[in-house]
Amino acid sequence: MRGTFGVALVSLAVTAGSAWAQGHPMYVVHQEYVKPSMVQQYEGTQKEFVAMITKNKAAMPHFSFAALVSDDFVYTYVAPVPNYAGMDAITQDFGALAQKEGAGFADLMKRGGAPTELVRESVVSFWPELSYSPAAPRLRFEDARYFHYDIYHVMPGRDGDAEALAREFVALFKSKNLPNGYRLFKAEMGPELPGMVVEVAAKDPADYYTQQVADRTALGAEGQALFAKAFALTRRFETRSAWLRPDLSVMPAK
Repeated sequence: MRGTFGVALVSLAVTAGSAWAQGHPMYVVHQEYVKPSMVQQYEGTQKEFVAMITKNKAAMPHFSFAALVSDDFVYTYVAPVPNYAGMDAITQDFGALAQKEGAGFADLMKRGGAPTELVRESVVSFWPELSYSPAAPRLRFEDARYFHYDIYHVMPGRDGDAEALAREFVALFKSKNLPNGYRLFKAEMGPELPGMVVEVAAKDPADYYTQQVADRTALGAEGQALFAKAFALTRRFETRSAWLRPDLSVMPAK
């Protein structure tokens, strides 16, 4: 989550234009695929990076991110961005940090980049109206430490159908009054478009799979039919799970 992130913000700002007009919260998603043999070195430099930002927070008032780590050594950093001006402001924050830290910043970027095999960036938007938030949630989102993601790579030209189906899912979950919620994100910029990502929060893997069995049972045949329709609109399907890592994050002020 180091030097390339500032560059990514610039390139994404140029190309990810339409989503901001829709008024949905936006996030830059920056992923670093780390060499398994160098995880310890990587995390060490990431903690140095967090400490450097914390020390210079006055020079980086617009920049915060949550770090999530999956079992296959993919480190995902999610940073909120309000609009184009907000992205420019973060880029300026990086410049201010580099100027204040000088050679120390350059050295950290070099050491932090060595363990990284691949970097991917994307922009996603959060759609509350396509998400399900229970009236009495079983688990508060802020108490979750484990997150599961279903990634639907939607067939080109079927975006509208996928959104309509997402609304059917919300209606079904509400009708069953299920205690487990989920959040839906749309891919606005990245290597594969169109796409939707469904995020489910849990305490740990066992908690996630237990609640999934309960939900699927409660949804019954109606749920099976909707999932069949979802897969009919999907050209490729992926899943990913990750743990929240506060020690590698710079969380926004509450």
